[in-house]
Amino acid sequence: MLGKSQRPTFVSGNWEIDLARRELRARGAPVLLGSRAFEILGLLVQSAGELVSKSDIIVRVWQRAHIEDNTLQFHISAIRKALGADREMLKTISGRGYRLLGDWTVRRQIESGAPPELPLPSKLLPGTLQATRPQVSPTAAGTSARASISPRSS
Repeated sequence: MLGKSQRPTFVSGNWEIDLARRELRARGAPVLLGSRAFEILGLLVQSAGELVSKSDIIVRVWQRAHIEDNTLQFHISAIRKALGADREMLKTISGRGYRLLGDWTVRRQIESGAPPELPLPSKLLPGTLQATRPQVSPTAAGTSARASISPRSS
């Protein structure tokens, strides 16, 4: 598991998903979001716009497979409420799962002299956030990589 200093912040427009602080922010201000809903949001943003099935979300967030659909739907609704006018960023693929849309930038602050490890923008798979090691000066204040995620029909 990644340590807090190794977890990036994902940025899209006015939104930030800070995995290290477990915080959703709009225009820099924290937005209230429950723990399970944040875990779902983190899973979706790390999936780089790919479909995440309902069963995969349940297993990864609850570590067991016997959760009712309405429990998952409750937390999905909480994410949509937190996103407000941008709720369309969370796309439901009927009967299959969810995708988080947007043009997300992966940003990680450097806390040590070692260069950061950033994920590949095209495939950010949960648990594999060290897919590439870019050449970065250890004195840089931070780094970023871009992953553009756009809607597609399924």
